[in-house]
Amino acid sequence: MDGQRLLRMVKSIGNFFRLIRWLDLLFIALIFFLVYKQILTHFYAIDGTAMPISTLEYILISLAFILISAAGYALNDYYDYGMDEINKPDKLILHHKLPYKSGLYSFIILITLGILLSFYQCLVWKNGEIFIIYLFIAALFWFYSSKYKRELIIGNVIVSFIAALTIILPWLIIIFEGMDSHLLPVSMWKTMNFFIFSYAFLSFFITFAREIVKDIQDIEGDKAYDCQNIPIKYGIKTAKNVITILMILILIGLIYISVRLFSSAYNIMGYFFALVLIPFGIYIIIITLKSKEKSQWKNLSDTMKVYMLAGILSMIFITI
Repeated sequence: MDGQRLLRMVKSIGNFFRLIRWLDLLFIALIFFLVYKQILTHFYAIDGTAMPISTLEYILISLAFILISAAGYALNDYYDYGMDEINKPDKLILHHKLPYKSGLYSFIILITLGILLSFYQCLVWKNGEIFIIYLFIAALFWFYSSKYKRELIIGNVIVSFIAALTIILPWLIIIFEGMDSHLLPVSMWKTMNFFIFSYAFLSFFITFAREIVKDIQDIEGDKAYDCQNIPIKYGIKTAKNVITILMILILIGLIYISVRLFSSAYNIMGYFFALVLIPFGIYIIIITLKSKEKSQWKNLSDTMKVYMLAGILSMIFITI
């Protein structure tokens, strides 16, 4: 193989990973790891109960979700090509750096691999419920990209639900298998569930807020393709108000969680929520109200992503 052909191959591989948003996939992998290590394994150990699945089995079922997510990202770029030509022409992958149809082909291959991997693991466990959940997730990605993304609110709700499900799914896997094998952490049940659903709540609402920010950022291309979303239907001022309300709900949730953490002796984590996440959330509200230009909305979207990362990394403090 000559040097030029090798260089083209390396570029194609790099563009493929950009198509499937490899950084977002790493973020999902981090969530699966931290939920498993810092919450599920931690509270099972305190309870003195054996984990119902092995680490390898968890890795396989996590990989299945990551493959399905990668498929969804590729399909989203395939369906959004026209809008992306207007909204972010400098970041287009399909038709510019990879053949346009590769978005659809990538979706088919990746979704098939993800479903087959989840089917194999659920077959080993003899657990059809988990496989049905994975089929449901795959269907959500398909219907979101092909239809619901362009409809009012429902597209934002689907993305936010998937974000929350990324927290809840590892818990569901462990619980379903735990019930089958009679391995549930009885003494730590309420505490474990408190952390799982607190993070799911925060993940849902910050994702919802960020999706509206992205809708404002992409309003020109979305209008050209008759999309219906909050900024287009009700105006940017109303969209700002909705983002602010969502962030206030997050702050209320953070205050409640902080109080619970201090009362439960999770002091370091409580200080992180009170001194980092709450002020950071207030800062996001301030820059939301100040944002006017497209570049400012892009910066706000990136800031929210950092906020999400900070929130997820706070799981580290559970075991300290």
